Amino acid sequence: MKKILVITVLTVLAGAANAQSSVTLFGRIGGGVRWVNGVKGGSVLGFDSNIIAGNEFALQGTEDLGSNLKAIFKLENDFVSGNGALSYRETYVGLTGDAGRITLGRQKSAFEDMGIVLDPSYARGVSLAIVPGVVYGANFFTLDIDFNNTIKYRNKIGGLTFSGSYSFGGVAGSTRAGSSYSAASLYQYQTLLAGVGYQKIYNADATQSAAVLQGGGAWQLGAARLYLTYSDFRVTGASGKTPERHDKIPAGGIVYQVTPQFQITVALYDDIASNLRNVGGASGRKITTYAIAEYYLSKRTELYAEVDRNGFSGAYKTDPINVAVFNLRPGASSTTGVSIGIMTQF
Repeated sequence: MKKILVITVLTVLAGAANAQSSVTLFGRIGGGVRWVNGVKGGSVLGFDSNIIAGNEFALQGTEDLGSNLKAIFKLENDFVSGNGALSYRETYVGLTGDAGRITLGRQKSAFEDMGIVLDPSYARGVSLAIVPGVVYGANFFTLDIDFNNTIKYRNKIGGLTFSGSYSFGGVAGSTRAGSSYSAASLYQYQTLLAGVGYQKIYNADATQSAAVLQGGGAWQLGAARLYLTYSDFRVTGASGKTPERHDKIPAGGIVYQVTPQFQITVALYDDIASNLRNVGGASGRKITTYAIAEYYLSKRTELYAEVDRNGFSGAYKTDPINVAVFNLRPGASSTTGVSIGIMTQF
């Protein structure tokens, strides 16, 4: 009898614990066909592994600790639907409650969180073809969109959301090497959203740093949502005598909900750069434009079509990052891509 009573009590307690906790599996997968010109060899037709949003699967969970305090975690992986290749994304644990939210692990910076909200397509894409902000908004020295060894805090008071993050470099003898920090704030007033953020990153041996300041906003006007931002990006040289790279990047876009099932997104990013590669006088310009049409067959599944164009002038035509990422043919002044596909979420 006593044994039965113990088992019953343990069963009740286990049920209560489960009622206070939750774990969710979610993600998305897409695929299609993509054509690109301006590359080495002329043009290429191939598989599209969901360029507009990428593929992911993730576990996210919470545990109610009482007094409105919860433990939270997220484990996320990206993958390429064409060949199954995996890459690690956000992996963090933290607490959230009345005093705000703090997370620890590999995650996006506070600056990136703000930049995503102020981007017409929420920077969901997986290619510089439609997410040029990866160069100046993520880690410039590694082109990684997530930061390792990061502590991030966020809180909201009324319509104001403010956040800050710090990433440890973990290099003996130098607190700067490989480290980064950022701060951002967003203010929502009725249909208007405004934000400003700053981020600074040091390279692996702290001989260079990259800093970006961005401000902008979004405005909901009926079925349309308008976006406008301006970013100022600077990269120091390896020595005091090396010219500083400086990019001025106005950007804007519109998301128009034509019908409940049909949405169109159009955006433009104008990167006006000087001293590219920290070479004096190496000025250039990169203009990125894209249009994305999405037709929802259900709440989870959609058909998509997109077209993008990246134009290069001056020193940007030989910029090593873009030449490598786009596989540009020598002397190419532009590359255009067209994709069609299907995406489902779970």
